[in-house]
Amino acid sequence: MKISKTKIYEKIADIILEQIKSGEYAVGDKLPSIQALSKEYGVSVASVREAFNALRTIGVIEIKQGYGTFVTKQEPVFFNLEETSLTHRQVEELLELRAIVELATVKKAAAHSTADDLAEMEAALKMMERAVTDGTSGEAADLKFHLAIAKAAQNSMLFDLMNNISDVIQETMRETRKVYLFNKQKTLKRLYDEHLKIFHALINKDAEAAEAYMSAHLEEVQQTILQNINKSPIQ
Repeated sequence: MKISKTKIYEKIADIILEQIKSGEYAVGDKLPSIQALSKEYGVSVASVREAFNALRTIGVIEIKQGYGTFVTKQEPVFFNLEETSLTHRQVEELLELRAIVELATVKKAAAHSTADDLAEMEAALKMMERAVTDGTSGEAADLKFHLAIAKAAQNSMLFDLMNNISDVIQETMRETRKVYLFNKQKTLKRLYDEHLKIFHALINKDAEAAEAYMSAHLEEVQQTILQNINKSPIQ
């Protein structure tokens, strides 16, 4: 079966995921090699590798160097609280805290950001953009972007507050981005575009627009998290 050129790795990942869900590949089974799948689908080795990256990110396969790639779950599980350090209530509180802190922070950043601050944000955006095409989730770049905004607010206590909760923020970012990897409406490209709008507002020193775009972004993240966390056992 040959595949068209658009969003190649996503199409390959979708096909393999459906084969796993249907039982064609059971938990514990070894998948064909990257080279074999490349030949079967008529695509590059890189595209298959990116598809494997995406499937590994959502936890359905494990890549063992020197041994091959194995199925670990039949269905992806998002926001499994048993596998995180957070309770359901703590996730809700974190989302509330982010809204309070980051809306104030982005307004200050619009007024006080320097060329160096903007360069740091742009570097994070470039890392985030790569995640759209290489099958990885990009949560490290996401966190880097938000911390750069906090730094640009020129308030050391605000930055320290964001930095102190950065581990749990990154944990929720990672789970959020798993959803975006395999959702037709919520894509990583859409998530990247939300950050780009915030960045452009900061370049233009438009505090009102920066706050509005950050608010829309955080509302979208909250909705995504709470919709999916409720599918996990509540703690």
